[in-house]
Amino acid sequence: MTAARNPDNVARVSFMGPDYAVAAAAACAAFLVYMRTLAPTVTGEDSGELITAAYALGVPHPPGYPLWCLAAHVFTWLPWGSVAWRVNLSSAFFSAATVFFVALLIVHLTRNRFAALAGALALAFSKTFWAHAVVAEVYALNALLIALCTLLIWRWRGHRRDSRLYAFALVYGLGLANHNTMVLLGPVFAAYILWADGLDPARWRAYARAALLVLLGLCVYLYLPLASRANPPMDWGNPESLRGLWDHATRKQFSFMYSQYPRGLGRYLRQLGVCAGFWSREFTPPLFLVGVAGWWLLWRGKRAYAVFTLAVSVVVIAGFAFIQNFNFDKEWRAVMVVFGIPAAMMTAIWIGVALAWLREHVTWWAVAAAAAVCVFAPLVVHWRDNDKSAYFWAEDYARNVLESMALDAVYVSEADHASFPAVFMQAVEGVRPDVIIGRKYGYLSPEVIAEIPAEARAPEWGDKPRRRYEPAIVEALLRHTRRPVYFTNPRRLPLPWRTAQAGLLFRAVRRGDSTPARDYWSEYRWRNGLDAAATRGDETAELIFYEYRLARAREAFSEERHDDALRHIETGLGVYGREVQTLNNAGALCAEFRERDAARRYFLEALAREPGRAEVVANLERLHCLP
Repeated sequence: MTAARNPDNVARVSFMGPDYAVAAAAACAAFLVYMRTLAPTVTGEDSGELITAAYALGVPHPPGYPLWCLAAHVFTWLPWGSVAWRVNLSSAFFSAATVFFVALLIVHLTRNRFAALAGALALAFSKTFWAHAVVAEVYALNALLIALCTLLIWRWRGHRRDSRLYAFALVYGLGLANHNTMVLLGPVFAAYILWADGLDPARWRAYARAALLVLLGLCVYLYLPLASRANPPMDWGNPESLRGLWDHATRKQFSFMYSQYPRGLGRYLRQLGVCAGFWSREFTPPLFLVGVAGWWLLWRGKRAYAVFTLAVSVVVIAGFAFIQNFNFDKEWRAVMVVFGIPAAMMTAIWIGVALAWLREHVTWWAVAAAAAVCVFAPLVVHWRDNDKSAYFWAEDYARNVLESMALDAVYVSEADHASFPAVFMQAVEGVRPDVIIGRKYGYLSPEVIAEIPAEARAPEWGDKPRRRYEPAIVEALLRHTRRPVYFTNPRRLPLPWRTAQAGLLFRAVRRGDSTPARDYWSEYRWRNGLDAAATRGDETAELIFYEYRLARAREAFSEERHDDALRHIETGLGVYGREVQTLNNAGALCAEFRERDAARRYFLEALAREPGRAEVVANLERLHCLP
């Protein structure tokens, strides 16, 4: 069935062979750069759990990303490269495919292939888009699906063929099975389609068919219970029941994010300002202004497209800022920056529109120079930070901590960078299969609970125990297991237990028992040399560097080498940054070893950055009570 009307008198655009050739050229150029800068192994953030899930057809963190797991798994069949490299390669492929479709989108709007080539490559080398093209993450596939959805409904609007509307609906359903971004974009897509159809009630049959195709795409979620029933090494949430599947797909485990920090209009506006800053720096600020000019030109000529592209950009950024209600520290900023990728895609389209306008109004050489700047400025500016071709921080950290533990150990970590690479190293690379990784899923793993006799378990713990039950679980574990237990942070343990430093880790030992002398630092191997410059702005690398320095500082304090300890602390802060949490940790460490003046300085500096921070105020008050 053909739609009844064509609002805005949109011209029918039929792509030709040269259009696809230009798009393919942009995609190939991007792919070659991604191959040159591709990470050879596991990286930070969620990379370790995602590679493991893709390799073993498992279940990663909510919402489970079933489409990504299946698509990335295909790349593990490649006959060359490590498993991690192959999954990283999937991101490069998905990102290059996104560049291909963005080039076609620019051709659709401008009929200018030169502008399409330059605009698409500007996206290819934008900061965050490129960063997620060279590591194992879900955002490259998410960007590809958004670009494909956009192209399909734009083509549908121009040609009025419902077959394209149905293709869009199926791709959109698949997108819902990949990332929650599509939930936010649903109203934008729906409003665009209804507006293009003139709110024609006679179109309900076409919409019903489209809705059924959306549901068909969503059926990919059936992967989660099927995968979970096989008990893979990554089985987050064990979503085998209908309720478990619903809870996982709707991210129930992370619902606390909505209310964990205070809310208010001022705070939300500040959050939007932070996200707007991410957006403006994706291409370099001058190039972002070119994009803004391109949007204005689009508004003057094709307002429907201008409104659509701006809505995609703003809705995703504003929606995730509201849902996540993020704090303003470095860790949260690293999380939030990825939600600007759809906005970067739309900005690349605007850059293409601006270049097409220039082609009509200035000389060819001036346009060529402007296009070269649009492509090479982000390429040069972002190369150093996005070149992961010699990145081994996460793998080396995981291998070092795993191999430093005693036989049959239980390893209870506190952060993703300490857990996920270790999961990958054990499940995929076969390193230390005897170790129980105690926190794979954001809660203590079932293998930890299994170490405690059934009669010693409290009913309220359940199969996914909350953090407030963890002290009781750890106490029961220490009383009933014969395994050595390690933590990534020192803990207050019940008598007769205490934690003793074991290099980067802390082992639970009985009070009065001595620990054998061991030079962990000489045993560790760091292919990046623990060089501050080698962190290259990578949040995980900087965090590992900071934790290493704090661990060395703790050892120096215990040996009464206070000057060395303070130097280690300052070196760590100099690389990771003087964040409220890192300053508080530094102050707490100094206070523990009676370095009162330094502790006070760190606490006061933290409070200057965030007045009234409760844990810092409490630590400062405790410091004043020290004898």
